[in-house]
Amino acid sequence: MNPDPMKILESLKQMVRVVLAPLLCVLLVVIPVLARDGESVLAQAAPQPAAPPQAPTPAPTQATAPAALPTVEDLKVLALAGKDEVNDIQRRVMAPLVVEVLDQNDRPVQNAEVVFRFPLQGPSATFAGGKTTLTAHTNGQGQVAAMNWMANNETGRFDVHVSASYGNEVGSVIIPMSNANNVPASKVGVGASAASGKKHGLLSSKWAKIALIGGAAAVGVGIYFATRGGGSKTAGSTVTITPGSPSVGGPH
Repeated sequence: MNPDPMKILESLKQMVRVVLAPLLCVLLVVIPVLARDGESVLAQAAPQPAAPPQAPTPAPTQATAPAALPTVEDLKVLALAGKDEVNDIQRRVMAPLVVEVLDQNDRPVQNAEVVFRFPLQGPSATFAGGKTTLTAHTNGQGQVAAMNWMANNETGRFDVHVSASYGNEVGSVIIPMSNANNVPASKVGVGASAASGKKHGLLSSKWAKIALIGGAAAVGVGIYFATRGGGSKTAGSTVTITPGSPSVGGPH
C-alpha cells in the first residue's frame, strides 16, 4: 500500500511545529544573553588607553651659597725693618723684623692678617715652640712686628716670606736676612730697610719699644737703636700692639 504524500507532508509539518517552535523560543532567549556576554569579553580583551604622561616633579630648589669674591693681589707689603739685615747667632742678637701693609691707594690696612715664614732648612730662624711660621695682625698704622724668634746656628743668607691678606685682597714680600758670627754691635740690623728707616719712622723709639717685648729679637733691636741714638725712652718700657676692629683707612 503506497503512503499518501499529503499525509507524509502533514506529518512533517507537525514535527516541525513540535520540535522547532520550542527551539526558536530558546534561541530568542539565549542569543541576547550571549550577545551581552560577548560584548563584555570583547571589552575586557580590548587594550586600555594609556594614561597621559605625568609631569615630572620638580626637584626642591637648593639655596646656592654666594659666590666667593675672586682673590685680588693689590695689597702692598713693605719691609720696614729686617731687609738685608744681620743676626748675630753667637751672641743671640737678632735684627728687628717689621712690615707695613698698604692698600692700592697707599692707605694703611688695619687688622690685616700677616704670616711670617722662615725657611725649613739651611740658615733660618724659628719662633717660639720651634715653629717656622707666625701669624699676626697689623695695628692702626698697618704695621706689625715678628716677635719671639731666634736664628738657628747656620750662617748664611736666607729669605723670610711674608704674606698679608684682608678679605679677598692679598699681597706678599720677601725679606732677605743673614745669620753670622761675631757681628759688631754697630752692624746688627744694618740693611736696606734700616737705611730708609727715617722715611718710615723706624728711628723713633716706637719700634724699639715694640720689639722689646719680642724676646730674643729684642736684644738686637735694643743695640740697633741704642747705637744710633734712636729714641729717649728707657729700655724697660714696652708697647703692646692692640689691633682695633677690621678697617681700611688712614692712620689713627
